[in-house]
Formats: sequence, C-alpha cells, structure tokens
Amino acid sequence: MDSKTDTKDVSPKKSNAALDSFKHEREKGFIRNRFLAALVDFIIIGFICQLAFYAFGAPDWGAYGASHDEVVGLGREDERVVERARLYNECLIISLAIGAAYETLFLALFDTTPGKQLFGFKLISKKEDRGYLMSRLFYLIRAVVKSFSIYLISAIPFIFMCLTTYGNEEGRSGFDLLAGTKVVSKSKGITAVFKRKS
Repeated sequence: MDSKTDTKDVSPKKSNAALDSFKHEREKGFIRNRFLAALVDFIIIGFICQLAFYAFGAPDWGAYGASHDEVVGLGREDERVVERARLYNECLIISLAIGAAYETLFLALFDTTPGKQLFGFKLISKKEDRGYLMSRLFYLIRAVVKSFSIYLISAIPFIFMCLTTYGNEEGRSGFDLLAGTKVVSKSKGITAVFKRKS
C-alpha cells in the first residue's frame, strides 16, 4: 500500500517591505508613552497660553471661538471674516511661540520636558562630538521646526513627522532626524513605578 505524502507548499511567503519597515523591537508601550508625554506637555502649554491671555490679552482663543456664529454664511472678503482669520493667525503664532519656548527651556536645562519626565523619557544628541552649547542649539532647532510644521498646511508636515516615529527602529520622529537627536527611556517616571508594582 503506497503511503501518501503531504505536498504542502513550504516556500517562504513574500514579505511586504512597506509593512516590515514598521515592525521593530522597541520597549513595550514606547509609542503609547511618547503620545501620552506629548499630551501632557500640550495641556501644560495650553495652561501657559491661558495665563498669557490673562496677563497680556493674547492669545485670545475665546474671542476667536465666540466669533464663529458671526461669520457663518459670509463671503471671504467680508471684513468680519478677514478679521477672524487675522485673529486665528495671531493666536496660533503666539501659542506656537510659547510652545517652542517651553520645550527649548526645559530641554536646555533638564534634557526633558514635564511630560517626558513623567513617562521616563529624555532627549539626547545622536552625535557625541557636539558640545553642551551646540546640543542646546539643536534642541532649539528641533522645537522651532516642530512649531513651524504645525503652522504649515494645516499641520500636515507635523503629522507626517510624528508618523516617522513608527517607521524606524529607534522610534525617532522627523524632528529628531532633522536635529540629530533621539528620545530615550531613563527607566524613571510613572511607567517605571507601574513596572515595579507588576
């Protein structure tokens, strides 16, 4: 009696290079914690913007939001529409400048921001030959590029630069690639506390 042999195709499956580029071994929860750290910093920047409004009258996001109903159905050339666009531009520029100053100050002094510190991250330079002052200069460049990318084309460059975090092994954003920096884990922060308890 002839034995039947299995003739299954064992040839290796073709991999999708585009999808494989997103498969990297990173610390568990790295991307999630990066997002949460950024969210914390965003909330703090929003609070600082509110304090700036109370102190100096700008950025007045409240007036911008309240003017919405007044311009519904009006043409682009209407004075009220033009004024609302001017107010939006003013509020956005001031808010982004505050955000860039916030990030530059904390990174220059502590190599981290409150959000990054909370989740155990810090920023380092990928180039070891950079001195202290040169590293801080590139921290400034990183912060300015980030703010400017939000201002351009409805923040599309900013979104793209954030998505690059998924596409490289080190989890570096587009801002890090341009500035030659990298966000690394310090193994301290709220995530480290949870790890010790588990």
